[in-house]
Amino acid sequence: MSLSNNTYGFDRPFEPDPLAQRALPYLKEKLNLVDIGCGEGADSVFFAQQGLEVTALDNNNESLNRLKSYADDHGFSKITLENCNIIDYNYLKNYFDAASCLLVGCCMRRSEFEKMLQSVKATLKPNGIMIMSLRNYLDPTFVEYASSLDPIEPNTYYKPDDCCEIRYYIEKGRLKEVFHDFEVLYYFEGLAPDKYREVEEHGDSYIICRKIET
Repeated sequence: MSLSNNTYGFDRPFEPDPLAQRALPYLKEKLNLVDIGCGEGADSVFFAQQGLEVTALDNNNESLNRLKSYADDHGFSKITLENCNIIDYNYLKNYFDAASCLLVGCCMRRSEFEKMLQSVKATLKPNGIMIMSLRNYLDPTFVEYASSLDPIEPNTYYKPDDCCEIRYYIEKGRLKEVFHDFEVLYYFEGLAPDKYREVEEHGDSYIICRKIET
């Protein structure tokens, strides 16, 4: 565990998501980014290190306090923290140059994801970059839940002993479908290694796409 983890009490290694790193070439000349469901903020810090003004949104006050302490101590003045409900947050239209929402849409109901998605798409400026990932229908836990639990919504399960009480597993091809009006720059749908090596692999869907100027 790194010094930052010992010092600030981070639950997991403080390192950016691989999809955030993959998106970096598309973020050149971008000015501001919203990190939706930032958690402890490793991605927010990574984006701020690239010179972006970052608005970090989450409803976990403990995680935000850890991020604030880390950002203050390391001089990351370009990160603005907001404790909020990311589903109902007042996303300003055509405001952000980029948006990141990594493994967050899978921690809510399918209907809540669809609601949030419309606001997130609208908050991007023309040519804005969207970076998003969700667990998908290939994930081993989805296979387990589907065989033993009744869904509360399509592909959505209530599992209070999981890291998220509500789990939505996005359907085959759905992530690309919901961004049909964007230019897809990168897309992956399949089994991928777990970032923290806690399990062998997850079913994941990833997308990096650009809002088409109209």
